Amino acid sequence: MSASAPYPEFWVRKMRSFFVIFDRDLDGVVKKEDYMDICNARAKYQLNQEQLETYMGLVNYAWDYFWAGPEKKVNVTFWDCVHNHARTFGEPAFQEKEKKWFYVYFEKIADKNGDGIVTRKEYEEFLGLFGVHPLSVPPSFEALDTDGDGQISKEEFANAAVGFFCCTADTPAKLFWGPFLA
Repeated sequence: MSASAPYPEFWVRKMRSFFVIFDRDLDGVVKKEDYMDICNARAKYQLNQEQLETYMGLVNYAWDYFWAGPEKKVNVTFWDCVHNHARTFGEPAFQEKEKKWFYVYFEKIADKNGDGIVTRKEYEEFLGLFGVHPLSVPPSFEALDTDGDGQISKEEFANAAVGFFCCTADTPAKLFWGPFLA
């Protein structure tokens, strides 16, 4: 995709749905302070201290690398978010960084008991960190469980997460963060 080509409509819809998870006042801007506060407020009730510290480190890294972009913005508009996540199409290392980041998310946050898989309940708790309603979890879980074994492996988790941000087609990965919100 060239810099002058428009972003694919379906991909922009995914980014909008992701953006509104954090744009609670729907003003079209996510501030780093609000982003961090939203994540911390949910996590402190669901995670132990070690997990909370890891999670907040991941959230901070996500802001700095994926949201703020090279300009290191502290206030990000929807189109800033789209532009910064569109780096996935032009920077080969971007997808690899995403995948490594989601591996850590899987191992330290989503897989609560450390058994190498994420159950529906664990996925519900993971999505709950981002404000996704528990009733929205079953379709997302089923979409990510590509081999149909009733659990999500590390590869299924990371592939779906990266697919959400990197794939322009309508694939099951579109449900990684729950149903579309916008």
